[in-house]
Amino acid sequence: MLMSKAHEFTETVPGQKGKKKTAEQRDFVGVDQSGQRLLFMANEADLEDGLSIRKSVIRKHPRMHIKTGLVDAHLYCLKKAVVDFLSENKSISSIRGELVPYLVRKQFSKTTNSEKIKDDCEDQTQKKSDSSTEHELFISSRDEPLLQRAQELSCWNDHRGDMSEAYHGGKLRCYVHIMEQGLCCRVNTLAAYIEANRLAPKLFEEPAVHPSTVISERCQMGSDSIIGALCQVADKTSIKRCTIGNSTTVKEKVKVANSIIMHGVTIEEGCNIQGSVICSNAVIGRGADLKYCLVGNGQRIEPEAERTNEVIVGTDQLMEI
Repeated sequence: MLMSKAHEFTETVPGQKGKKKTAEQRDFVGVDQSGQRLLFMANEADLEDGLSIRKSVIRKHPRMHIKTGLVDAHLYCLKKAVVDFLSENKSISSIRGELVPYLVRKQFSKTTNSEKIKDDCEDQTQKKSDSSTEHELFISSRDEPLLQRAQELSCWNDHRGDMSEAYHGGKLRCYVHIMEQGLCCRVNTLAAYIEANRLAPKLFEEPAVHPSTVISERCQMGSDSIIGALCQVADKTSIKRCTIGNSTTVKEKVKVANSIIMHGVTIEEGCNIQGSVICSNAVIGRGADLKYCLVGNGQRIEPEAERTNEVIVGTDQLMEI
């Protein structure tokens, strides 16, 4: 499954000093006119001499749409034969980086030796990568003879422009689903995790508060916040653009904005938390002021502490920003 690139996170990332921006390589994705058949897929880092597409692909699909604004959601549906092939080929270490490009190329491989040699001469690099696999991929099933017979008796075809049989006789086919509506996020960085939590309240028509949570009538809570089960929110508190996990206690005169509070957190009286991520079972002491901080699991923040842009974790914890 592919999705559109997420909007760039422009706010300060908790615990990250300065702007850390990594150059993201684009993916070149080629689909047919229906937008469902995956014909070509390559990363910009692998294209040293420009974009090269096999003639066998062009002959079968003369019209191809190349898209560069999509990212892989890392959701795959694989036939059992492909899973068996993957388990036998220990040299394949990445589904996205190795298996998917191999399958996309393999669906247009030639069946005869003479045609295969001609096609391989077009791209020696791809031939070398394909030959690294130890076993050949055979796509078949118990219903294959029946499906073949039904295809021979049918006048339906998936393409126009020639008299070739459906799918040009290929048994291996790759399809793609492009997520165009709804919410789909790839959470592989802290910034993406924060952005996903901010988008989640938009899925609810009303403020998302669990029925078992007790919230004081004198609490100011925005409609863009989510509060989990068994939480206690006291008087004179302000919660805006926040995600609060289960069994969290927020005491009097606390202000929490643009933050993620995980499960079992205790926030004492008079605290001010802004743009931070507080992990499970942490305790924020009375009157503490946290801005753009990342607090690890089970950590205790002393009362009246003032922390800005810090990563607060235990000596036995490892956390990558």
